[in-house]
Amino acid sequence: MINKYSETPKLCLTPREAAAILNVSLSTLKKLIYRGEISTFKTPGGHHRISREELLRSMHNNLSLTADKTANKSLSVITNAFVYLLERKLIFCKGHSAKVADISLAIANEMGFSRLKQQRIYLAALMHDIGKFLISESILNKQDGLSPEEYLEIKKHPLLGSDFLNSIEILQDLATIVRQHHERFDGSGYPHGLKADEILPEAKIISLAETFVCMTAENSYHKSYSIPDAICMIQKNAGTQFDPRVVEVFLKLSKTEKISKSRETAAI
Repeated sequence: MINKYSETPKLCLTPREAAAILNVSLSTLKKLIYRGEISTFKTPGGHHRISREELLRSMHNNLSLTADKTANKSLSVITNAFVYLLERKLIFCKGHSAKVADISLAIANEMGFSRLKQQRIYLAALMHDIGKFLISESILNKQDGLSPEEYLEIKKHPLLGSDFLNSIEILQDLATIVRQHHERFDGSGYPHGLKADEILPEAKIISLAETFVCMTAENSYHKSYSIPDAICMIQKNAGTQFDPRVVEVFLKLSKTEKISKSRETAAI
């Protein structure tokens, strides 16, 4: 079905981009469009475009059909698809999700998480920024400072990501972790101002891992810290921004190659 309405270009995809994300051929995507399984709209120039919300719906439907038989494969497909999408659409994002996931997993392993919980935190860390998929790149990629209104838009991404994950049965276990990954131990975080044990352990770990990755990212518009300086900053924020128990484990790991030699090329 083709809907003839206009949408902000930054919030839509070309058919070729959508096909790549869904891992199907362009001809297959066109068949889905003509069968009414994916809706498009036309730009003023007559080009077909697919909204981000529509792509999410299509991926949701695809997962619903395959979840019972190939749940693990489906999880891998969707997480990799969104990492690919974010890295293509956001300037300061290359390697970000994977690095946060790797460090989160190392911390969870050191803290004695079960294998199932380790898998859960790894997937949640990969998906922690999925809500940014629904925020305009003109805001996400802005390099000269955000207005208060734009910053409020950025702060919506934990809730947007949580809502999306809750819409897919096999990903619902990740939703609360993603919603809480910007909460702070002292209650000064967002979106709900949770504190201490009100925050899931997985969310506390991802919060620390993401902060470290962002601080040490090269080619970012944020100030880049050296690894030792970033570790020192995290240590100073134990008990305020971060759970002291998570910081303690992180500091132990910082003496190993799992942390001390890690550095990505760019991050948000």
